[in-house]
Amino acid sequence: MSHASLKFAVAQSGKRSLLALGYYRGALSRARFPGPVVLCYHGLRADEAPDGSMAFENLHVRASTFAEHCALVRETCHPISLDDWRDGLAGEKTLPDRPVLITFDDGYRSVLTIAAPVLQELGLPAVVFACTEPMERRSLLWFDAVAAADGEAAVESWKGRRYEEWRATASQAQSVNDDDPRALLTPSDIAALSRQPGIEIGAHTARHPILSSASPAEQFTEIEECRVALEKWTACPVRAFAYPNGRPGLDYNDATTSILDQLGFDFSFTMRPSFALPGEPRLERSRFLIVAEVTGAELAHRLAHAWPR
Repeated sequence: MSHASLKFAVAQSGKRSLLALGYYRGALSRARFPGPVVLCYHGLRADEAPDGSMAFENLHVRASTFAEHCALVRETCHPISLDDWRDGLAGEKTLPDRPVLITFDDGYRSVLTIAAPVLQELGLPAVVFACTEPMERRSLLWFDAVAAADGEAAVESWKGRRYEEWRATASQAQSVNDDDPRALLTPSDIAALSRQPGIEIGAHTARHPILSSASPAEQFTEIEECRVALEKWTACPVRAFAYPNGRPGLDYNDATTSILDQLGFDFSFTMRPSFALPGEPRLERSRFLIVAEVTGAELAHRLAHAWPR
């Protein structure tokens, strides 16, 4: 074991001990967040799935880890829905001291099969941001297809290509069985999720492009096509959006936010790692990315101390 790995293991052991002793619970009971904590998940995977069995597996949190996260949020923080946040902004209610919003990007089917039962049991709200076009085709998301064929490193070069060239590859993504951990939700799955109390469905574009590489007209099509499909499947208005990749100044631009405003979206989320502070633009809210290596104890430590106030 390398020195860095040993240091990491010792730190994680210490955090697990602090969690078991109730230290983080006490620290959080005295805390007040400067704004909502928005947790960004992607997919989930079964505990028995072997390591190294899928590309980008760090974006697919193990089922037991997700359950630990949810229990921690329920016990130490104040879970909120987007409607709670809307009411807070409208002055109709006061947000609690430690508001936490759970979100999922991309629309993996594991959100229904693994996450939804946990959320329902604990009464936790969530927002699911979905990419619609590969859902209809029952195909992989383009980056999962590229990674499967050429490795994860090959995906980065595609992110910088112009929209027209990129879309030609995205439209050729291979089909996938519904029981594959990379499979996306079906339209009927989206409808079922939208009926679970506390779950809101949001847009994530039709095909998951890097929006800043597309013209304003192409961006409009990606966003509106996604919203129209989701509203058709759920019979509910779609008011929230998450930018694919979501790095401010890199993955979307001023044209993107203007389009979202034009289309009437009231929330949009980036991948800027911060509390969602009161002064943030409503269409550029911050989120914290959650990956598989974030244990329950690590999340407790970040909530209580590590994420800067």
